[in-house]
Amino acid sequence: MERQAILNWMQYPPHNREEGPVPFLFNISGPIGILQSELDWRLFDFCRIHQIVYDEIENIEKQLDEIEIEPFSKDIDDPSNLNISRKLTFIMDKTIENNRIISFVDHITIVGLWAIAEQFLGKIYRAYLSKVKGIEESEIQTPYKWNDFDIEFQKLGIDIEKCENYLNANECRILNNAIKHTGTVNSALEKFEYFKPHTGQNLEKVPLEMQRYLNGVSNFLGSLIENGNKKIEEITPTNKL
Repeated sequence: MERQAILNWMQYPPHNREEGPVPFLFNISGPIGILQSELDWRLFDFCRIHQIVYDEIENIEKQLDEIEIEPFSKDIDDPSNLNISRKLTFIMDKTIENNRIISFVDHITIVGLWAIAEQFLGKIYRAYLSKVKGIEESEIQTPYKWNDFDIEFQKLGIDIEKCENYLNANECRILNNAIKHTGTVNSALEKFEYFKPHTGQNLEKVPLEMQRYLNGVSNFLGSLIENGNKKIEEITPTNKL
């Protein structure tokens, strides 16, 4: 199975990895900027888990590549043929295992990414209302459905669909649902260009563009915090930090 590069955190990545998320560093000085710092550390730790697994699999595969395989003897009764066959079977079994682990870690990473997104959607919503209305966050009831978040943020004057990288974040959301409920490229997922050629396929057989989803979730939430900061400063300019 084709593999994507391990998740990279931050722009201008080392080792020629795909470019990471936009660092919304200027958000930190805003009224709800503490959430940007918290989000950055959460995603950094999350990416390290993904990197550790990929690095371990890479090390195993390097060891497999170093196994010397002699040509089979033309004499079918030669006992060395059995050892050669066992080596080949071991390599094939480990390769299948590695691909299975990579698929699994990618899937749980997608589910985890969207869990972080949902958690921070609630944090941003509560922090925003707390600043604007001067009430404790514990008194604020948070939406828990995606459509409800959309509606409630619209009421606050924030269109989440206009946040940076919304499309990739939303695709991550739909992919998360498919992984948890059907395990296949279902009718909701096949609407996205990337998944059209894979309609109906088992998601374990479909390579996922992991960096794109990390960038989508990170940039989307960073942009939402940025919009929240701006709105608060417009409404309560004396609260600028």
